[in-house]
Amino acid sequence: RFKELIRIRDGFVCLKCGMREEDSLILLKCKLNIHHIDYIKKNTFKENCCCLCRRCNIESNYNRQHWTKFFQSLLSERYGYKYSEKGDIIIEVTGT
Repeated sequence: RFKELIRIRDGFVCLKCGMREEDSLILLKCKLNIHHIDYIKKNTFKENCCCLCRRCNIESNYNRQHWTKFFQSLLSERYGYKYSEKGDIIIEVTGT
């Protein structure tokens, strides 16, 4: 269910190359992958995940520091998520 929510949030589009999920199903025979920006699979929350096609997901496994900053910048710009200069996720908690 979480993966589907990330796909919906990202508009069923790879955030790196723009491939649509329907094209991924035809060309790559799979749905878009959910990429963990910090490469820690247990950190499964929206500020740490994004949609990538299989090709871009494979590419992002090299030079990880670059891709972490790239995707954090992209999500910050697109969704207003906040990250520290070290790359830590800043989750804003509002209370009543």
